[in-house]
Amino acid sequence: MKTLTLLPACFFSSCLLFLLVSSLCNFCFCNQSSDPVLCIPTERLALIDLKSNLTDPANRLSSWVGKDCCSWSGVVYDNISGHVHEIRLRGPDLFNGPYYFNDGSQEATKQILGGTISPSVIKLLQLRHLDLSQNNFGFSTVPAFIGSFQNLIYLNLSYSNFGGEIPHQLGNLSTLHVLDLQGIDAKSKSLAWLKNLKGLQHLDMQFINLTKASDWFQVVSNLTSLQELHFSDCGLYQLPSNPTIVSYTSLIVLDLSNNYFGTSMLLGWIFSLRNLTLLDLTGCYISGVLAGIHGGFHSMPSLRTLFLATNIFMNSSSLLSGLSKLSNLRQLDVSKCDISSPILGNLQNLSFIEYVDLSDNRIVEEIPKSLSNLCNITTLCLRENKFSGNVSELLERFCECESPKMELLDFSGNYDLLGQLPERLGKLENLIEIDLSSNQLTGTIPVSIGSLSLLQILRFSNNQLSGLIPNTIGGLSSLNSLDLSYNKLNGSLPESIGRLSNLVTLSLYHNSLTGILTKNHFINLKSLIYLSVEDTKLVFKLNVNNWIPPFKLLTLRAGSCSLGPQFPSWIQSQTDLAHLDVSNTNISDTIPNWFWTAFPNVDYLNISHNNIQGELGDVNSFTPDATVDLSNNRLHGRLHVNYSTTNILDLSNNRISGSLEQFLCFGIQKPRKLYFLNLANNNMSGVISDCWKNFGGLIILNLEKNRFSGIIPSSLGNISSLRSLEMDENRLYGNLPPWLLNSTSLVVIELAENELMGKIPSSIGRNSTSLRVLSLRSNKLEGKIPDEICHLTFLQILDLAHNDLSGNLPTCFTNFSVMSGSEALSSTLQHELDLSLGLGLHKYYLVIGPILKKIYSGLGPVYLGLGPIQIITAALVTKGNTYTYSTILFQVTSLDLSDNKFSGPIPDELVRLLGLRYLNLSHNDLTGSIPNSFNKTGKLESLDLSMNHLEGNIPLSLSQLTALDYLNVSYNNLVGRIPTGPQLQTFNESFYTGNKLCGDPLPACLQNNGDTEVTTKRDDEADGVDWILVIFTLVGLVAGFWIILAPLFISRQWRIAYYHFLDETWFKLQNFIFLIFLRLTKRST
Repeated sequence: MKTLTLLPACFFSSCLLFLLVSSLCNFCFCNQSSDPVLCIPTERLALIDLKSNLTDPANRLSSWVGKDCCSWSGVVYDNISGHVHEIRLRGPDLFNGPYYFNDGSQEATKQILGGTISPSVIKLLQLRHLDLSQNNFGFSTVPAFIGSFQNLIYLNLSYSNFGGEIPHQLGNLSTLHVLDLQGIDAKSKSLAWLKNLKGLQHLDMQFINLTKASDWFQVVSNLTSLQELHFSDCGLYQLPSNPTIVSYTSLIVLDLSNNYFGTSMLLGWIFSLRNLTLLDLTGCYISGVLAGIHGGFHSMPSLRTLFLATNIFMNSSSLLSGLSKLSNLRQLDVSKCDISSPILGNLQNLSFIEYVDLSDNRIVEEIPKSLSNLCNITTLCLRENKFSGNVSELLERFCECESPKMELLDFSGNYDLLGQLPERLGKLENLIEIDLSSNQLTGTIPVSIGSLSLLQILRFSNNQLSGLIPNTIGGLSSLNSLDLSYNKLNGSLPESIGRLSNLVTLSLYHNSLTGILTKNHFINLKSLIYLSVEDTKLVFKLNVNNWIPPFKLLTLRAGSCSLGPQFPSWIQSQTDLAHLDVSNTNISDTIPNWFWTAFPNVDYLNISHNNIQGELGDVNSFTPDATVDLSNNRLHGRLHVNYSTTNILDLSNNRISGSLEQFLCFGIQKPRKLYFLNLANNNMSGVISDCWKNFGGLIILNLEKNRFSGIIPSSLGNISSLRSLEMDENRLYGNLPPWLLNSTSLVVIELAENELMGKIPSSIGRNSTSLRVLSLRSNKLEGKIPDEICHLTFLQILDLAHNDLSGNLPTCFTNFSVMSGSEALSSTLQHELDLSLGLGLHKYYLVIGPILKKIYSGLGPVYLGLGPIQIITAALVTKGNTYTYSTILFQVTSLDLSDNKFSGPIPDELVRLLGLRYLNLSHNDLTGSIPNSFNKTGKLESLDLSMNHLEGNIPLSLSQLTALDYLNVSYNNLVGRIPTGPQLQTFNESFYTGNKLCGDPLPACLQNNGDTEVTTKRDDEADGVDWILVIFTLVGLVAGFWIILAPLFISRQWRIAYYHFLDETWFKLQNFIFLIFLRLTKRST
């Protein structure tokens, strides 16, 4: 955030002052003598020759006539000796002068000299000062003969469009004090030619290509008189390692900015330059400080300017603490240094500090109130950090400074700053820019803000500000950017805003503003090019007396305001529009003919969600590759071929008719850049032409709810970028093409409610696919579901309902990673679809002047400016009803196989899908019992098993599903009590009818029928017998029995030993009992 006013003063004090005095002396010599000496004839002829070789459109050299060189413009000579001492032919300063921001000025162009420099100038033997800067010498090489000037002290060729290799002859200028070559398109492979310039004090080679000059440091470190070194943007890539000698200890300015030293470490010799007043290492990307270096900025007490942006080495608490010792510091820039340590405490005592930029770091710190003591500060930028705390008192104290100098105040993007705007904010009378956006500020905008007559940029967006916009806002006479978006402001917009003649951008969107906008609000906004008021309740009343606005907008975003019911005719005058959004603005009118030709520069057009009628016009006058959203209106007519030149086209929900043949096939050899095409819900018909091969970038295609017929065109299979194909509710027929279900790019396929027939191809999933949504419901498909369908492992929505499919249900559904719960929803389709859309729509991040247009690709809608274009929608039958999903479509997992002819049992694997939310198997011929394998940790919300031939009890595990809020088991052969649980008793009794069930919510079970809850529980437990345990128990008993008895039957010796053991044991037992009896008898006697 360095400004052009922050040039080092050293240059003027050490060099230009000398030259100014010298010039004044010579001027005096020209006028003090009554009989001045004319310039030497040979030198005068040399100057004439110089003039003749220069181009001079503005006749700057018209005074170069006659014999008195003293009167020649740009020439200074000594009228005592007659020698020319100085040539000052500097051109206009297009960067810092009055022509800045006005590069089209013919006056500036005329002032620039060109041509060539005549070699005859070497005859100017006493030339001391040569300034040819800011001219245009057509990238010719710097003349080598310039090195012949033995007395030259000052040489300035900056920004003069020289090129090529810098001649080594410049090293002959042994008396040179100032050498300025900045900004010329030249290079030097070695700087050895500088060694002889022992008296050089100022060296500026900014933008010179020194990539191959590996000796740069060795050479300049021996220039003992050097005071200023400017090597910015020279392509240097390595700092010297441990230099033993640094001779230029007199250096006061060191500028190495914008050279990539990313692999280098900061060395101690930097800290040894104790006399430095300016150090600029901006953009050097130095990663750290060399180990063993103990110095720091505290050893550089003379520093006044320290620019270190984008250097990670500054993330050091020891270096940061050294800043507090720089009592003379005026300017500090450590932005983008990845600093996380607190830093503000080290700055609060720097009473002379004027410029502080800490932006774009990771600083976690509460802003100290003592920071307000810095009353000399002009720039304080703390943008994009993690500062916290209440800034009310800080801002209040800044306003209390006796003579506040604040020009720029930027606390934006910290998100946790609290507080309110001070009532005396207007005291900061020098303020040029204030940006407090993206924080948590509350309260109102103070009335005193209207006193900031110098303010140019005001941004308070993304806060919690409320109340009215003060009428004093009209006093900001210098304001060119006003952004109050994303707040809670209410009330009407004050008419005084119409006085802001310098206002360029106005952003008020996403507030609660109300009231009527009249021409008085815009009466003097002649500079306005960006107007964004969408998502407010403002009402435009501008269709009065054919009003023509004083501005020429590039961007108009008024979505969700009220511009109708008539079509706003004043928009016709805005012929420079590049971005037009008047969606959902209550327009109920016929679209005027001028609309289709009025905006030749438009590349984003959104008039959706109105009630606009009329014939669809052509867009041949729009910018190629534009975004066009005309959806949700009542437009009719045929689709023009020029619409295929757009990038994003949404004509859904209109009354467009005709076929696609001309749109697709006209100019079939010409590649198209269409990424998004939505023609859903129109009256289009005919065969979908097989002309898609030139739509190679198409990502989203939606043709649903029309009357298209024929087969699915095979050329769609050649579009490798296609992610979503929606053709449901048409009249398509034929078999499913194998390429469709083997596409490696498609994420969504919706072909529901057509007339497709045949079997699901067994080659399905042969390739590695990304398919997430497959809807083939309401067609005429037949046969079995091939097991190969389980190769679609990423599938999370499968809808095959209302077909003629038959056979047993597959048992491999656990292969579906999302349905089985092995893969989380958040990492599936969101990543897949965002990635594809990001690749396709990256070009829509566009900056037009101050305008940022962002097209955001989300899960459901793509936000094109304001109006959401629905990328993908799907109608799913869940919980007994049909719902249309869009924005949360990919948070759904659903398996619908209803209304087919499936038979056999329900596989256990099907009810063990932990990630499945909706399961519909109704209207089939399924038999057997309901599996008792439901997992209570599952996400199942809806289960429909109605209209089958299921029997047995309702399993107890079904009653433990806490997420279940819809269950239909009606019209089966189920019996017994309905298990008690958190959900099953809450469902309507109609969901259990057509069975032999009892218990809440049905009538109570009869006791004598044995239909008690205990019986039901036992039956459920019986259903779950662990046969493995039973088998192993029986085997153990049998094995133990025969291990003991088998030896007795086989061996006689074993039998004798066994009986002998029994006899001895019996004898010992008898003796034990007899002894106990005797002892008891003795005790009793």
